[in-house]
Amino acid sequence: MNIAIFGTSADPPTSAHKIILHYLSSHYNLVAVYASDNPFKSHGTDLCHRNRMLELLIEDLNLTHGNVLYCPEISDVRTIHTVTKARKKWGENIELTIVIGTDLAEQIFTWYEAQKLWKGVKILLIPRDGYTIDFNVVQNIDKITLGCAIAQCQIPPFSSTDYRNNHNQEVLTDKVKDYIQENSLYFN
Repeated sequence: MNIAIFGTSADPPTSAHKIILHYLSSHYNLVAVYASDNPFKSHGTDLCHRNRMLELLIEDLNLTHGNVLYCPEISDVRTIHTVTKARKKWGENIELTIVIGTDLAEQIFTWYEAQKLWKGVKILLIPRDGYTIDFNVVQNIDKITLGCAIAQCQIPPFSSTDYRNNHNQEVLTDKVKDYIQENSLYFN
């Protein structure tokens, strides 16, 4: 089984996350999605709210495949622990692909137990607006992992950070927008 693991800050999840999930659902047998705390970022709201918003976004997908699963049980601050949990959940013989934005490509070399982690996974880079893809970095990732690819999808030029800074409601799905308003999030 070919599984994509997509851990995201989801702070909040946007329509761009939705496009990424649609793309992944058509390229993998299973897409495991979860919200997580990134130790390299500060977050705009608690993980419990980000988890719920991500659940709402997944509900909005309306996929015929039904292969995008909300999997908070595999979430961990350390990706290597997430991979261990995924292998316990789905078996040792699964093919795992870690999905990250191109903004994180250079950072992965410094991740916890990186050398051990990369020996057992592939990497899929999602293009991010404003971040150039350094093909030397891609080649280096390809050498240390089971393979590195760049997703061939168009992601809108906005992010969760853009929403937190500008409160542009157009980047959110209706359910996420309603949840933010009901819980008075991001209006400090």
